[in-house]
Amino acid sequence: MSRRVALLLAAALAGPAVAGPLAWITNQGSNSVSIVDLDAAKVMREIAVGKSPAGIAVSPAAGRAFVTNPGDNSVSVIDLREQRIVDTVRAGQGAVGVAAAPDGGAFFVADWYGGALRAFDAKTLGETGRVQVGTSPAGVTVAPDGKTIYVAARDDDEIVEIDRSTLAIRARIKVGEHPFAVELAPDGKLLLALNVISNDVSIVEVSTRKILATLPVGLAPYGVAFSADGARAWVTLQHAERVAEIDLRGLKVAATHATAPYPEGIAIAGSTLLVVSWMDDLLVLHDAATGKRRAEVSTGSNPRAFGRFVQP
Repeated sequence: MSRRVALLLAAALAGPAVAGPLAWITNQGSNSVSIVDLDAAKVMREIAVGKSPAGIAVSPAAGRAFVTNPGDNSVSVIDLREQRIVDTVRAGQGAVGVAAAPDGGAFFVADWYGGALRAFDAKTLGETGRVQVGTSPAGVTVAPDGKTIYVAARDDDEIVEIDRSTLAIRARIKVGEHPFAVELAPDGKLLLALNVISNDVSIVEVSTRKILATLPVGLAPYGVAFSADGARAWVTLQHAERVAEIDLRGLKVAATHATAPYPEGIAIAGSTLLVVSWMDDLLVLHDAATGKRRAEVSTGSNPRAFGRFVQP
């Protein structure tokens, strides 16, 4: 066998080649995940998962994507390199939000009907603990240093702060009405709670747990993404067909941009803002600086992509 043939064979056996960033889009209606090549603006592959997938946590550190399936109370675990399901984990009574630890050692699932946060080992996939957090927990995020977990207890109007090592509750932070998503700025200093009933965003200073601002943004804020420097945040507005752009240094809404109907998941990849349209079955690519639509990609049915869905 020639050296060239051997190298080609090794590359083929290594799994799918990845030229640029990928977006992993959960499709609630078609019970699947669409893998989108963002450089090419096209779907590379669609993977069948559990029933009514919603939340996702792509973890390069773990080499896996964790997909919540509220319809059958499970988490589908996908190998990022091989792009295939390696296992399915039972996760309480309605798995919704999911987040992975930055070190890739664990992932955490919001158990909507069980009122709990469940912790899992990202390698063995065994459940390592759980804590009751309140009514209808939804969004989950983990601090950049990996020491703290935050959960949105939607129907209690609270963000619950949890010690990762012990799963003990440290604090409960009152925010607006029905926070669904919760996310941290890249440096971990600010936390945003998206309040779907009061139509505003609570900006929390993590070190003091104080509300720095409550910003009206529009109807039904759902998902949030941050610029790499943490100066800006973009929030999808489900019932307004728009994205609100927040100036985090000035603590104000800087602009709003039109997008596709019923936007849910949102992320940043370089200079591109990615918005998932539940209504139109689309991933819409916008210029992050101007909000101008660059391209769109057809996905599966009723995409949601609630969580961190970009693989760099």
